[in-house]
Amino acid sequence: MPAIKSYEARPAKAITRKILVELLRHLKPLAPLSKFQYVGFGALEFLDFEIIHRSLGIDRMISIEGDVDKVERYTWNRPFKGIDVLPGRTSVVLPSLDWSGLSIVWLDYVSTLDSEVLMDVELISRKLRPGSVLAVTINAHPQKLDSRVAALEAFVGPERVPPGVNDSKLGGWGLADVQRQILSSSITSTISNRTDEASWHQLLNIYYQDSAKMQLLVGIVGGVSMDSMIKICKFEDLAEYRDSEAALTIKVPLLTNREQDWINQRVADGVYESGCQIPGVPKSDVDDYRQIYRWLESTA
Repeated sequence: MPAIKSYEARPAKAITRKILVELLRHLKPLAPLSKFQYVGFGALEFLDFEIIHRSLGIDRMISIEGDVDKVERYTWNRPFKGIDVLPGRTSVVLPSLDWSGLSIVWLDYVSTLDSEVLMDVELISRKLRPGSVLAVTINAHPQKLDSRVAALEAFVGPERVPPGVNDSKLGGWGLADVQRQILSSSITSTISNRTDEASWHQLLNIYYQDSAKMQLLVGIVGGVSMDSMIKICKFEDLAEYRDSEAALTIKVPLLTNREQDWINQRVADGVYESGCQIPGVPKSDVDDYRQIYRWLESTA
């Protein structure tokens, strides 16, 4: 039996990855994309590295691997020679990197927001040169009822939890909302305290779910001399652009190839033609599909 590829098992994650790469194409007015370095977590498959290199032409790539006992295996699995695999915790490896040039950093965690993630993010926020992009993925699956606030306070510290947060508000996508608020506040505060008058501009705020609920927050470091150039990038031309607390929620409905083709032929820009009804398929599934169809592989 052939192995199931990660993007097949996690379609919402794959769509999120494609959206991020499309956003990064907008960086071209700042500098040739080949001038950026990419820092992330490759693990065994290096899926992010693969698409970043092939789509954007970035050669200088660094993969931080916390599982030091498997570094030789990770290194062997590198899809490209230009990827440097550095063993160790992010808190140790990140300060050792050269941040003098433009960077794209994707801290793709599997954990919920905690003090270690916040320390990594704040460290990066102090280092990134204006024009650089920071992306952070964290788990947003809620804890069991009656333990949610206590868990959040234990992870990030009681002083970071916004007033009025209770267990019911942390259900559903509520934890994602609060984590975005904490994370955004941490980044904004850290960058505003820099001596170079840097600033933070949010670009993406995505919620998605394959198994666990996850969220992705992406922004760019601006500055007095950089903000006019950032405007030229026209990030807002991307339909998935989000610069506020309002998130883009990605849902991949379970539809057959024929159902997908039927919707493609009969729904344009969210306007339904007469007779666009599929037995047993709710309108919400059609809406969810139309939001993400262009990021899916063709069914032809």
